[in-house]
Amino acid sequence: MHQECKYLIIGSGIAGYYCLKELLTLDPNAHIIMVSSDSEPPYDRPPLSKDYLSGMVSREEAFFNEREYKVPNLELMLGREIISVDPKRKLAFLIHEGTWAPDIARWDWESPSSAIFDRIHFEKALIATGVRPRMLGVKGEDMAGIHYLRSIRDADAIRRDAASSKSPLVVGAGFIGVEAASSLIRLGLKPIIIERNAYIWATLVDRAVSGIIQRQLEKRGMSFILNDGVRYFSGRNRVEGAVTSSGREIAADFVLIAAGVLPNVEVASNSGIAFERGIPVDRHLRTEYDDIYAAGDIADIDNPASGEREHIEHWNKAQYTGRLAARNMYGMNQPYGFLSTIWSDILDLHIESAGNTSRYDRYIMRGDPDSASFAVIYIRGGAVSGYLAINRDNNELNALNGLISSRADISGKDGLIANESHNLNELMDKR
Repeated sequence: MHQECKYLIIGSGIAGYYCLKELLTLDPNAHIIMVSSDSEPPYDRPPLSKDYLSGMVSREEAFFNEREYKVPNLELMLGREIISVDPKRKLAFLIHEGTWAPDIARWDWESPSSAIFDRIHFEKALIATGVRPRMLGVKGEDMAGIHYLRSIRDADAIRRDAASSKSPLVVGAGFIGVEAASSLIRLGLKPIIIERNAYIWATLVDRAVSGIIQRQLEKRGMSFILNDGVRYFSGRNRVEGAVTSSGREIAADFVLIAAGVLPNVEVASNSGIAFERGIPVDRHLRTEYDDIYAAGDIADIDNPASGEREHIEHWNKAQYTGRLAARNMYGMNQPYGFLSTIWSDILDLHIESAGNTSRYDRYIMRGDPDSASFAVIYIRGGAVSGYLAINRDNNELNALNGLISSRADISGKDGLIANESHNLNELMDKR
């Protein structure tokens, strides 16, 4: 099979989906092909660990509205996988359905046996293959009752299995692990969360702020084992427990592993496209090849504002970069200008964070950290560099975003920042 299209989108996650929607607006008559290894049509990802997992959102509600993207000029190829791309000839290769993939690294694309591949000729292509869960690599992790969460089918299996659990264990206290634990609590369970780091969310906050967050989560039914990992899982045909690195035995009849992710860089690797943590792109989201773009969790972005490469695995960035990639594939040549933001809903805690929370001179607490509403505001070089906020007003968050983006000088104004009655927008007005 040989097909042609103007735009090829590899991946149907958040970045791929919003790229598709933007292209349908900008170039509504263009022939677009979206190829996804997922067998389901595009769906939203955040509910998988939260409202969908806890049963608050139905399966139908998790999917994007097909009326918004199903048009005659779109071909949606589900359960298929792009194996490689020839950047110079602008060809993408897919294995015939039901055929095993060969050793791509040694494959001769010009050989007669290359007929096992379907081919798509494109003008512009987006790689939005996202990430996959990191496997623990320990004995017993393939037993029944042990789960990873990546797809809606994974969430279905987790929800079915958790329904009969008496002793659930979550491995990993990052956002996905904590969100999933909150869903288990909504289902009436009491999960234990084991985290190999000395404190939770270590890549986002320091030990003191982490401790504040942990106490809020513990008040809501979560139990943590920190500075320990899983050595192996025990059980016969089904998991019955875990033995930790320190030798502790934990009873567990259900396990969800959320121990980080790995970027799906195989398309780049098989295609001779440079990759590191992800795929390096310039400020227009182009790879080293002008007509091939990358977006979402897979993209390492050259951010002119910070002068550094950004690698952010979150919904906001995926949505933004998917749209931006579409505009630039269309020819608009718009530069990346996104303020790094993340968010999460964990039971009754709405968490927002933006900017850089790891490199700072000091931070200011706005609100009572013992309450369920406060903000930690990070200062670097006389300006607000980032924040982490729990249950804060949108006006305050917008003001903080403005302070970060404008680099407003807030020297000597720590008291005003800490004062909840003071309007933070006034700090920008008085630069």
